[in-house]
Amino acid sequence: MNLTYHWEAALTTVGLVVLFTFLGQKLAFSIPDIARARNEDRTQNKKKWREKAQKYQHRVPTSQKIGLAFNLAFFVLILPFIVTLEPQSVWKILLDVVLILMIYDFFYYLMHRFLFHGQGFLRRVHAVHHQARSRVSSIDSYLLHPVEIFMGIALFYIVTTSYALATGQPFNAATIVITTLIYTQLNQINHCRIDIDKPLWRMLGWIAIRHDAHHLDMHKGNFATITLLYDWIFGTLETHPLEQKSTPHP
Repeated sequence: MNLTYHWEAALTTVGLVVLFTFLGQKLAFSIPDIARARNEDRTQNKKKWREKAQKYQHRVPTSQKIGLAFNLAFFVLILPFIVTLEPQSVWKILLDVVLILMIYDFFYYLMHRFLFHGQGFLRRVHAVHHQARSRVSSIDSYLLHPVEIFMGIALFYIVTTSYALATGQPFNAATIVITTLIYTQLNQINHCRIDIDKPLWRMLGWIAIRHDAHHLDMHKGNFATITLLYDWIFGTLETHPLEQKSTPHP
């Protein structure tokens, strides 16, 4: 692959990620069911921020700043070398998106299960996040040790960059936009309370409640973050006690 610094492609990619994140949230929150779920989630966030200030108020702003710094570093230093505005087929874009996410999720599963839930320093690092017990809300996605923030973001970008180098081709900007949106939004959704027992939204609730089961204690499964495929394959799939009730997400 010809390593050329395509700043225009990188800037376009970042702009599209920001734009579609904003538009997607505006559209989603215009739906009454989703808006009600967001309001409940916000209520829980405010309660935690107020009642458990020592836990959240020094972690959340720091986590947000560190995450932003790491992302900006990638977008400035790495992304311009692996992204292009040259057209590519829809099938290649979709295949790249699926492979990046599934390769990342496989390695994240291993890292989460055997490092963060193993023994030693990294277990203590991850224990910061597990101060958030069921039921979690979106603020808990920022309850992280700086080392975990770095490792999670770095893994995503290492997989993305390695894939580009292995194939010898830069990604079309659409590939990075779609991949980044799925990665960031799923990591938010799985920490939200989406208590909507309606067919159209049940999948979102299922994603959230399955990750919530992971937060019951430090000994639960559901280690993957994009899908639960690897938990199913390796026998670490967990259900939440709430799923046993007639209304899965009361």
